[in-house]
Amino acid sequence: MDANLYNSRVIITFIEYLKEKRPDIDVENLLKDSGISSYELEDEGHWLTQKQVDRFHDALMERTHDASIFREAGRYMTFSQSTKTIRQLILAFLSPIQAYFMLGKIASYLNRGTVFHVKKIRRNIVEIISTPQEDVREQPYQCENRMGSLESVAQIFTDKLPSLEHPACLHRGDKHCRYIVSWEEPKYLKWSRGRNYITLASLFAVALSAFLSQSLEVAALISLPAAVIITGIAFYSQHLEKKDIYERTERQGDAANRLLDQITISYNNALLVQEIGQAVSNILDIESLLKFVMETLQKRLNFDRGLIMLASQDRKRLVYTSGYGYSFDIEALLRDTQFHLDDPNSKGPFVVAFREQHPIFVDNVKDIKDDISLRSRSFVEALDVSSFICVPIIYEGRSEGILAVDNYRSHRPHSQSKVNLLMGIAPQIAISVNNAKSLQQIMESEERFRNLSVNSPDIIYTTDNAGFITYVNPVAEEILGYSAEEMVGCYFPEFTKDGDRETFLELFNRVKQGKETIKNIEAKLLAKDGTERLFYMSGAPNFNAIGEMTGVVGILKDFTEQRMLEQELHQASRMNAIGRLTGGIAHDFNNILQAISAYNELLTLDKSDDDPDMKYLMNTQNLIKRASDLVRQLLLFSRKAVSKLEPLDINIEIKKFHELLVSTLPKTIEIKLNLAEHLSIINGDAAQLDQVIMNLAVNAKDAMADGGKIIFETKNIEFAETQYRGSVKIDPGCYVLFTVSDTGCGIAKENIDHIFEPFFTTKEAGKGTGIGLSVVYGIIKNHNGFIFCTSELGIGTTYEIYLPAVESEITEEKKEAAGNILLQGKETILLVDDEPALLDIGKRLLSLLGYSVLTVDSGESALDMIKQKDSNVDLVILDLMMPGMGGERCLAEILKIAPSMKVIIVSGFSANISRQNIISTGAADFIQKPYQIDFLSRKIRSVLDQTVSSS
Repeated sequence: MDANLYNSRVIITFIEYLKEKRPDIDVENLLKDSGISSYELEDEGHWLTQKQVDRFHDALMERTHDASIFREAGRYMTFSQSTKTIRQLILAFLSPIQAYFMLGKIASYLNRGTVFHVKKIRRNIVEIISTPQEDVREQPYQCENRMGSLESVAQIFTDKLPSLEHPACLHRGDKHCRYIVSWEEPKYLKWSRGRNYITLASLFAVALSAFLSQSLEVAALISLPAAVIITGIAFYSQHLEKKDIYERTERQGDAANRLLDQITISYNNALLVQEIGQAVSNILDIESLLKFVMETLQKRLNFDRGLIMLASQDRKRLVYTSGYGYSFDIEALLRDTQFHLDDPNSKGPFVVAFREQHPIFVDNVKDIKDDISLRSRSFVEALDVSSFICVPIIYEGRSEGILAVDNYRSHRPHSQSKVNLLMGIAPQIAISVNNAKSLQQIMESEERFRNLSVNSPDIIYTTDNAGFITYVNPVAEEILGYSAEEMVGCYFPEFTKDGDRETFLELFNRVKQGKETIKNIEAKLLAKDGTERLFYMSGAPNFNAIGEMTGVVGILKDFTEQRMLEQELHQASRMNAIGRLTGGIAHDFNNILQAISAYNELLTLDKSDDDPDMKYLMNTQNLIKRASDLVRQLLLFSRKAVSKLEPLDINIEIKKFHELLVSTLPKTIEIKLNLAEHLSIINGDAAQLDQVIMNLAVNAKDAMADGGKIIFETKNIEFAETQYRGSVKIDPGCYVLFTVSDTGCGIAKENIDHIFEPFFTTKEAGKGTGIGLSVVYGIIKNHNGFIFCTSELGIGTTYEIYLPAVESEITEEKKEAAGNILLQGKETILLVDDEPALLDIGKRLLSLLGYSVLTVDSGESALDMIKQKDSNVDLVILDLMMPGMGGERCLAEILKIAPSMKVIIVSGFSANISRQNIISTGAADFIQKPYQIDFLSRKIRSVLDQTVSSS
């Protein structure tokens, strides 16, 4: 990169010389060809490179072809406004010798590439040696310019150019340039020396005459004329000296006045910069800041008007933001005028200054009228602008807006120094605007964070480096019950059980020491009420603006309810899997039981009561009943059995079993009833709820081998909000709470979660099937209720059952008496079943009852049989579940063929099937397997007799 060697005042001297002596030269084009900007020259602190001044020399020679112009420009130094400070310093010295010595010392303020050495030879002769710095290559024109500058110093004192000799020159092969300057002394110095010489001669003459003549009179005759002459010369010399001093003082006074004016301007400029600098640090609102800047410009600078325009948010337009000196109408015009930044062809001064990031200094608007658009010309005319300055407001290389001033009333001329001043102010405005925008963004970011934090369903937290909580959002109080004030300043481990503290300590150490981000670590916290809450915990290092870690920031996502639902779903899935298995085997098992039961009944029909085999046949029938009950219980557990729900009072059901339990349970067991008065009604199946009471009572009895107490308790309860018991969710509403408690041995904690699973039992072999509690569970679920078990070893067990309350009244139902009479008939019955054994035994039993029996093993065969004209089928007994065409479809097809045909549906599995549903599809009745022959005979006669009466 080229070194900055020459102060801009060197070139300014040339420009001023050319404007005065060579007005024919276009200075602006000269500077443009030289690659030097006008604002660079106006900045007295700016320095130019060797390449720049060489280009200036080439451009000037191309225009003038006059090499002497460089020496002439050097001589112009004493008249240049750019070097007035140097001229003032020179005039401050009383002789040219002192001025040359001072010039040698201050030369470095104009030229960094050369070292000057000044030596006095005589009172009016000095020697100046100029030695270039290493790596500096001066050109001959610079030597010529320097000779002119040296000549101008003496000219300040003598008004004449001195004599200058140049015995040594770099460009002639010497190591340096050597100049000898001599000048004509001022007249008063000559007269002063003449006076001194005459005085000495007179004194000598008086002394000599007095010595030779030995007479005072002779000495007096000689000394008196000499004294008169000397006095006259002294007065004249003093007159000349005073005149010279007066002229220099006058010139010094003009310079002082100009300097004083410059000091005043500089003082105002300094105050301007200071006040704007203070505003930048104190005012962070953009509108208030720009208003203050405009007021300060108006107070400190002599511009009639000023404005600031900033880029719009989409950076497509310049928008008037603040200004001063404009009328209401003009200000309205500024606000309404669109300065488009997205038009690459726009040549408006404001847009150009913004886009190209350089100042626009227009002395006369007429000079640019041909370069701007008609719209821009109309805008300039509306504002009545004759000259103006426009500078870009730039922050970190990006244009943010423009600052413009003009003098439309006073028409005071603008100067490049004003451009430089505004260019210095504009970056401060840019910084302040960016700070204000950054503050606004921070405030908006804080507001977004606050809204996010306040409305977040998750706990947002921060800690310091020591692990102390420094912030939690409001939802923490909703989830944990602790207020922010209670949590801030504490450690998270303070809200955990002893065994869970290591999780938090390890987590924070990983973030703090490794500066890593952790995600979704499972953690447990204790709520204020002592309940345990589960969280997915995330954490990351929290850094400040300078990159220092100040702690941890993260989120606690509560998934307690989700885990409960997962556990509930898992439990439900497990129960459903067992239920599907149960339902799958129920049909086949009931078919087998039906066949065994039928064969057993067939054998029983051939035996008298005193037959020895009758005892075994009856035992077989009892075993069949037990097996049938077991299947029914499995179906109840798996919720595959249909519950007949009707309004009932559970207190009545408990009282029905009280006397039975008192009479059957050991006397060592006390039964106590705490039944609520006015207990709410529930929708329930009395038979199934009776089984619940019996099963729980038997379990309680088995748990109290040495005696104890069983307590049955009921009460009404209402939940205003959703309740959670473990993983079970209880919806708001009214419930009947039925509690069965005992003082038995209790259940181990590890077994509590399994007690409702089928075939799980802690009883000894042969003392329990493990099906009882699973049946209870299935019944309660069929009633849309909830059952919970709490137990403690050695203290006892409590079962809590919540059943939804309803607003209904209990109605009495008439029940038909059952008998063991076998009803007979002569009609033709079509028996349809896929089990060959059931077809065989069914045909034999029905034949014994007098019926003509036809059998088929599929729905398709049944349809073919009915289609035969000679079949004369009066009744169809149709199995519901068969391969191929199932019972439901077969029923529909039969009714299409023979709409009046009576069909009894039988099934070993009644999931999602009720008698009412079957009858609604056109069947005459529904029978659940296994059934007894007497029951079947009554159903057949009921259906056939109904047919006869109808016909």
